[in-house]
Amino acid sequence: MDHTDLTGSEADPEAFDEFPGLLAAVQRRFAAHAEGPLFFTDATGLWPLFLDHIPTALRQHYTCNACRHFVERYGALVAIDDKGRLHSALWGEAPAGFERAFKLMAEAVTTADPCGVLVPATQVLGTPVSPAKADGTVWTHFAVTVPHAHSHALLSASQVQAERKEDRGMLARGLAEFPQALVERAHALLTSGTLYRSEKCIGVATWLLELHRSLAGAKTQRHWDALVWRAAATAPAGFAHVRSSMIGTLLEDLANGLDSAAIKRRFDEKMAPSQYMRAQVAPTAGNIAQAEKVIAALKATGALDRRYARLADLTCFLWRPRPAQANVQPGSVFGHLTPKAKSPSGKLALPQQTLTWEKFVRTVLPEAIAIEAQVPAVSDRFMALVTAASADAPPILQWDAEGQRNPLSWYYHAGIDAEIKRRVEGAGGQYEGVDIRASLLWDNRNDLDLHVITPAREHIYFGAKRSGCGGWLDVDMNVRGETTTPVENIRWARGAAPHGRYRIYVQNYRFHEPSRLATPWKVEVEISGEIYHFTGVISPGQQTGGASDMTVFEFDYEPGQRLTQAPRHAVPQQQGTGQWNVRAGAWVPVTAIVSSPNLWGERPLVQHGRHTFFLLEGCRDTAAGRGRGFFTETLRSDFHAIRATLEAFNRTAEIAGADEAEACGLGMTDQKPWNLALRVTTANAVASYVLDRWD
Repeated sequence: MDHTDLTGSEADPEAFDEFPGLLAAVQRRFAAHAEGPLFFTDATGLWPLFLDHIPTALRQHYTCNACRHFVERYGALVAIDDKGRLHSALWGEAPAGFERAFKLMAEAVTTADPCGVLVPATQVLGTPVSPAKADGTVWTHFAVTVPHAHSHALLSASQVQAERKEDRGMLARGLAEFPQALVERAHALLTSGTLYRSEKCIGVATWLLELHRSLAGAKTQRHWDALVWRAAATAPAGFAHVRSSMIGTLLEDLANGLDSAAIKRRFDEKMAPSQYMRAQVAPTAGNIAQAEKVIAALKATGALDRRYARLADLTCFLWRPRPAQANVQPGSVFGHLTPKAKSPSGKLALPQQTLTWEKFVRTVLPEAIAIEAQVPAVSDRFMALVTAASADAPPILQWDAEGQRNPLSWYYHAGIDAEIKRRVEGAGGQYEGVDIRASLLWDNRNDLDLHVITPAREHIYFGAKRSGCGGWLDVDMNVRGETTTPVENIRWARGAAPHGRYRIYVQNYRFHEPSRLATPWKVEVEISGEIYHFTGVISPGQQTGGASDMTVFEFDYEPGQRLTQAPRHAVPQQQGTGQWNVRAGAWVPVTAIVSSPNLWGERPLVQHGRHTFFLLEGCRDTAAGRGRGFFTETLRSDFHAIRATLEAFNRTAEIAGADEAEACGLGMTDQKPWNLALRVTTANAVASYVLDRWD
């Protein structure tokens, strides 16, 4: 029988007056827990428990199918607190006569085991009202409203529930396989700055370590299990799959007892820009078709098109220049005139200080009227902010939402020259301080070899790594196909290279890849500080050994002198800071200081790192940022299944609006030394600072 007549008909007050209070109590209880994740438990028999423990006179009035369905489907919902304790999401305080029933129902659900995550398909759970009867009578039932209904481009609510259950199982296995002590070692390595691009993994390592510490305080196995459910439901995308997460290789290597050199080499390979989060093969036809469906379902056609950001696109500033306040007295006739300066700048010149970024923010930034930054000699700190090309494009980034738009992302300079340097130095080779250097890079397990014929006709290669004139092949890779990020390096230390004619060539020694795919390669040649790049491809059917020799460059060298004419077949490539339209060593005005977009808003996504960007006047990436408009690890989970297609799309996509870019400059993180020189003008002084680190 139904409970409340909403039409005002003469229902028996003694039978029905208690239901509005009963419903309100259930809805208040649910609202108090519904902002966080809710979980199903395996409790059963709740409806008979309810009927058996309410006043006998009321039982016949509560034999309602709609309410029975609600209790049977949602009555076992619980919230889990940070100690692993379960709290009923529905059954708490109750009107007189229902206390016993609610108490027993709450005990039943909180002593049961969690078995799933609530992923509501609609905002209303239950049937609030029945359809009107012939006489106009309408009856209310148990029902509650959730703050956020489930929404996914391809998956139903039940499919997402299944995914969360799988996440929980994967997380539990990862926690067992990689205990707290092991995760602490991994976290220490990642935060030490010794591993390449470690900031990409610190978020998941910190999350996993904090979870281990939380679980260590669990009083019982039931509390432990509940905390794992809670963690799986709230984990950032991909974090629950520990073994296949970003630090999976690192944890496995530590567990297997590898030495530090091997651990660093394997981690650096995984995090190399050419490998990290990149599809290693072309997308399948099925993945492309699926991608078309996802983009159509999300109404995201055109959302992947990106352009360079302008200052007007930015909404969250840490600092912007401001005009100096004019000290003009009211009624003054000559107050606008500038008096004779006591110093060339008219301001007190203060000695240079070295500060951390956090102290600079507290003590200097509030009084800064203008800031200049000195352009570093290396290009790896340069960055650019980009945004959606269309203002109507739907959100694609994890930190972007319809209610609070933030479509900006960023990329750092990661040119091939930076990658060659990283690989050479990571393998123990000499990259800097040379007269002549030739470095060969490619990206699969095939064995390519670098050769140099010296002026004395000596042959430097894997069979004769040192020459009598000081040349040395100090890095030789893929003899056994051991890596997909190889490099080879032949160099003469500064002051050692003799004059004469040199010939550099590449040989395809052996195919290790079973498919014998085409192998693009790049050679970087440095001569007296001048750098040239050359490219080529080993075709799938190409011969091996001496028959495959490809001459890269022949040149005549005079010690200490650069070439009089650049090689015509070298690949045009701007070096260092020139690509960013600013000159190394120059002082350039800072137009704004901002944190990285993942930190904007009320809920920063710190797993994507902490960055501070100093935007510079006139700075822009003249290489058009091809392939850097977005990175799949920052996209919303709706796009996860089509990563291969998105990577293929992004690889050739240019970022529009390069000539109008206003949000490029220098990027600093909390994981590396800064050594950033700034010149700050305040109302009364000009001071120089070197920011050495974040904190």
